[in-house]
Amino acid sequence: MKKIFGYVLGLVAALFAAGAIATTANADGSDADAASGSSNAGSALIGPAMGSSEAGGAAEISSAESSSQKPAKKLAKKPAKKVAKRLAKREKRVAADKKLRGRLHYRKDAREILFQKGKKGEEVYLYNRKGKEVKKFRVAKNGRFDIKLSKKQAKKLDEGGKYFHFAVYQKGYKPYEIRYYIYK
Repeated sequence: MKKIFGYVLGLVAALFAAGAIATTANADGSDADAASGSSNAGSALIGPAMGSSEAGGAAEISSAESSSQKPAKKLAKKPAKKVAKRLAKREKRVAADKKLRGRLHYRKDAREILFQKGKKGEEVYLYNRKGKEVKKFRVAKNGRFDIKLSKKQAKKLDEGGKYFHFAVYQKGYKPYEIRYYIYK
């Protein structure tokens, strides 16, 4: 009997402290309201533990127990299946040694750009230093290829600096950009 009584007193003390904290946290700022709320909560919680048959006190105890169990549900982790699906949707990266690159130096106002290590189906976009698209090209076969520019495109490609860059898009792989220097 002493164990049960000690357990009940411990539970009442814990609920009393939680009720006092909740009452002071929910008070509108005045000390009188906070003090009256904490004394009422204490009498309501002690009453049922001492054997009184107040239904209001029992309701407060059950609501306090159910509110203390809610944070446990919020800490649940995501299932491993969702993480695996998200990782499966990510695109692969092209290895550095397999990336498209220029074959020879590009001279200013040149109308032909030579490339190597192309893969069939890749899309190559040429951009000048300001980020404006100059030309779009689709690779027809694996290996070496060249892109021919008009005079206007060559002039536009040289605008704004000492290099231009090209972006490569390949199905199933993450797009990448490479800087190509302009030699005089």
